[in-house]
Amino acid sequence: MNELIKIIFRIYAIIEPMVLEIILAVGVTSVLAAFIYIGRKLQILDTLQTTTDKIKCNVNVISNYLIKNAENFNPSELQTFSPFQLTPNGTEFIKKIGFDNIFNQNKEDFFKYIESEKPKLKYDVEIASIKSISALYEKEYMNFLKVFFYNNPGRNLGNTAPTLGIYVRDNYLSEHPEITE
Repeated sequence: MNELIKIIFRIYAIIEPMVLEIILAVGVTSVLAAFIYIGRKLQILDTLQTTTDKIKCNVNVISNYLIKNAENFNPSELQTFSPFQLTPNGTEFIKKIGFDNIFNQNKEDFFKYIESEKPKLKYDVEIASIKSISALYEKEYMNFLKVFFYNNPGRNLGNTAPTLGIYVRDNYLSEHPEITE
């Protein structure tokens, strides 16, 4: 039996360095392959981030163009002086459809949207405020607008959002006096 144990130890002494080399080679190769795999995934994420940023920029340009070049505002509700101002009819319209109450109950959502646009100027706030109406249109609390549009076929989001957006802009600017230009 002692001879058998001696033979096993001799074989182990011969094989041990090879086993360690094999384990080391397989381990290093596996770690290297894992790093390469992770690196490729991070490169894909970087490419996606770059592409997403480009898409966001293009969508922003398009939405700004559509908002500013759509002459769908109702001149009885907005004065075209610089800047746009609500007329008494516009203020009455906002109260009549109940937007003032909806806005007050959900002001935080509108303001978060405006802040997500990172406005620096009053003009930026105006554009973001009008866009906020469309962006939040699918929220449950905006369903009153869908009912209003159904019952008033001459009205739609395109010719109502500017009036509501100016109301949102005025409220935002009244709470953000740091935006002066």
